[in-house]
Amino acid sequence: MPETPEKPKKLREEAVKSFNETLDLMQKGKSEEALESLRKAEKAAHEAKEGAILFHTLKVRGQLLQSMGRLEEAMDTYTFSLTTSLKLLSDDPENKLYIDTLHMNLNNLGNLGNIFQRAGDFPSSQQCYETGIEISQKQLDFHPEKEFYRMYAGNTQNNLGELLFTMGQADEAKEKYEYALKNYALLLKNSPENPEYLSDTAMTLNNLGTLFSEKGQKAEAKENFEKALEILKTLSKKDPGNKKLKEEISLTRKRLEAI
Repeated sequence: MPETPEKPKKLREEAVKSFNETLDLMQKGKSEEALESLRKAEKAAHEAKEGAILFHTLKVRGQLLQSMGRLEEAMDTYTFSLTTSLKLLSDDPENKLYIDTLHMNLNNLGNLGNIFQRAGDFPSSQQCYETGIEISQKQLDFHPEKEFYRMYAGNTQNNLGELLFTMGQADEAKEKYEYALKNYALLLKNSPENPEYLSDTAMTLNNLGTLFSEKGQKAEAKENFEKALEILKTLSKKDPGNKKLKEEISLTRKRLEAI
């Protein structure tokens, strides 16, 4: 029997109702009930072929699972949503919902990588970082002018470098730091005074300096620390009340003195 026009409409209403219930339950701290309500929303949205609602459920599911401590499942959700977004964007590259979802889940995946790293789960952390880098690089291949992906790639390569250095893989870490610096250099080419780009550049230079110092390569360490210090001093002149910058300047000077 052919599907009646009323059925998709009813399924859509069910999906919206369950999704709204999910948000309400999350606000009340009822995570398990929220997850069950979200499953109902996903099922109804899938049957109604409501892609927009499905995207919203994916966005919430990853965050909900993460808040429940189910980090592996959250990682799988973010990854699935990212790959789905990429496929849809290839057909509809200007779709704001797909773009916003891609950006949000890249950030979520990167933050999850940081959580795994702090918890000592290095393989999961590495997987998060590498997936994010791969997807942002795919976007840069088609949209090299998009600053979000360039910035994300730089930051995530820096984070992966820190992880690899912690894991004792200094050569691989150096490679990631250098990739990060190349991305920051491209960003600074168009915005040479952008404080965020400059700050991130200084951070990676300090990381690279520490790496060289640990390897006993004093000249290379000194060069990177001096570059970082110069950037930090410039930023501090423009923002003299910034205590964090002053602390970074002090730390970088101590690193230089220790060589």
